[in-house]
Amino acid sequence: MPANSRLSPTTGTRQGRRTRLLAAASAALAAVAVTAVALTSGAATAAPTAAATHDPVIMIPGMTGTTINMDPMKSNLQANGWAANRLFTWTDSSRMTQDLAVAARELGTKVDQVRAQTGAAKVVLATWSASTLAARYYIKNLNGADKVSQYIGYAGPQHGTNNNGCQVYVSCQQFGSANSAFLRALNSGTEVPGHPGVAYMTLRSTADINATPYDTAKLAGADENYLRSGPGAPDHFGIIKEATALAAMRAFIIAHENPPTGTPTPTTGTPTSGTTPPTTTPPAGACFSSSNYAHVQAGRAHNNYGYALANGSNDNMGLNVVYGTTKLRQTDSDYYVIDTTCP
Repeated sequence: MPANSRLSPTTGTRQGRRTRLLAAASAALAAVAVTAVALTSGAATAAPTAAATHDPVIMIPGMTGTTINMDPMKSNLQANGWAANRLFTWTDSSRMTQDLAVAARELGTKVDQVRAQTGAAKVVLATWSASTLAARYYIKNLNGADKVSQYIGYAGPQHGTNNNGCQVYVSCQQFGSANSAFLRALNSGTEVPGHPGVAYMTLRSTADINATPYDTAKLAGADENYLRSGPGAPDHFGIIKEATALAAMRAFIIAHENPPTGTPTPTTGTPTSGTTPPTTTPPAGACFSSSNYAHVQAGRAHNNYGYALANGSNDNMGLNVVYGTTKLRQTDSDYYVIDTTCP
């Protein structure tokens, strides 16, 4: 168009209308972009809160220990998805040298404080050495079963220890002998109070010379009694910071805070084939004895969060690893149960 040409009134009106429409469209697009940025920003902010779904973990050192002993465990959990505000290190006023029943009462106060601070209904107790006993006492005798979801016990003198030259301390007098009044009372009835509402895991090592013999750390009825053995097995002080042991603990926590699905549901009608729970007396059937890994590979079990679960019954066989042996009996088509009476 020539520079000196003039627009007619009608042409100018149409062009003005187009200009206004383009301006409105640009504003609308800008609003959408702002909304999109806001939504993206909100999603990025919300993502880290997923870690808050874990129950808070209270990590407790042993006799004469300090909370510094538990820092590697705390760092390991945080590096693997646990939110920092769900992780706590603590010990009692005597560093676990006093009467462990008193330490248990102090633990109860700490549990209540953590629950109030986090809003969680229950906590995980990750304990080591002497504190394993104070925590069990709390669960058994001080209504702790209602406030604890999982109990993790590292290298605990659950049935006394032969390395008992520490009896200058009251707590050591309580666990220095398997026949102490404290341990007899604590282990009476059941060694896993509150179970199955409280899931139990113990960890021990063949290289432990403090809690001896090392099987003293096992608990009858625990969901998992984990053993570290072989040339790389950690000692009493190394087990709470060893990567393998910590990985086993993390897998256990995840497996038990997210219970496996697929467990047969009782019905009012006649159960269908393959879903009938086993009777209290194991029925006759083929037995299989091998590592959990071999069971999974053979199709008798399946992997769930690092654990092997028997097909059909979903019995928790422990970690899906190549060492150790689990005995399974087949009771129906693709239905297996743990049966220690198998040859």
